[in-house]
Amino acid sequence: MNGLQISIVILSVSFGLFSFFLWVSIMGTATKDRRSVEKRFDKITNRKSGLTVQLQEKKKKRKSMLLSRATGGTEKQSVQRKKLMDTIFNELILADIMMKPEEFCIIWLLLTFVPAGLAALFQAGLMPSATLAAIGAFTPIIFIKTKKGKRIKAFEAQLGDTLIMMCNGLRSGFSFQQTMENVATDMPAPIGIEFSRVCNEIRYGATMEDALNNMVDRVKSADLMLVVSAVLIQRTTGGNLSEILTTISDTIRDRVKIKGEISSITAQGRMSGLIIGALPICIAAVLMVMNPDYMSTFFTTTAGKIMLIVSVVMEIIGFFAIRKVVTIEY
Repeated sequence: MNGLQISIVILSVSFGLFSFFLWVSIMGTATKDRRSVEKRFDKITNRKSGLTVQLQEKKKKRKSMLLSRATGGTEKQSVQRKKLMDTIFNELILADIMMKPEEFCIIWLLLTFVPAGLAALFQAGLMPSATLAAIGAFTPIIFIKTKKGKRIKAFEAQLGDTLIMMCNGLRSGFSFQQTMENVATDMPAPIGIEFSRVCNEIRYGATMEDALNNMVDRVKSADLMLVVSAVLIQRTTGGNLSEILTTISDTIRDRVKIKGEISSITAQGRMSGLIIGALPICIAAVLMVMNPDYMSTFFTTTAGKIMLIVSVVMEIIGFFAIRKVVTIEY
């Protein structure tokens, strides 16, 4: 296949996927109100009109025909797709990206296929197209990971003040759930949003233990894990919760202070490791796009393959060595 044929295939696949996700998002938005009204109507009344019965019979026939045609793995695939969308949704929430999972998937696919398709369209070759596709596939992941790291740091910076606020509420006679509602109302993002999700889960029937553990699973913060563990133990064994939270608040404040000092001390080493580690990868990616003939030597000759393997191994060893030096456990 030449460059034009490859570009046509890539653009066709990307356009088809883009159209599918766009159609799903449009239909879901267009029928959201109608579906909610139908659900509320079904809950309120038990009487069904003749038209409703006919529509339900048609739906049953369609479902039976689809089930008869479908294989046993269809339900499993739908559950896996739902889990994937839920995972993407949680990652977007944690990264503070106000976007639907379908929209993020569309952007992800466009970044992956469109630059690669354009490169193949202009007959740049297989190596530049594959490099651009890899860059487009990994860029959203790196962006989300960076945003999540910043949000977790902001969450931990707010946690000490939040615990002081909860202690004052407990001493004033409020329950623990009421203090969480006060945090959800008065504290800014991101900690206010997370406590609001906890309060909503409790309102919809989840236990407080499950709601708090879900917040720990979402945020993945060691300081928050310490707080939730202390609260759950206190609910089981008893004790003065306000004093416990005051002690934990002092501990978290000291940990945040130590983190800041360690971050300032190791900033130069971390930046050096980042530049040294990313420089060969960035240069190789640029050369693969701009001068693929020069980089093809590493993939076509024996000496080039050996040099490529050795450089990758040394890059990995250097990355873990620098990470071990600048990472301080406390």
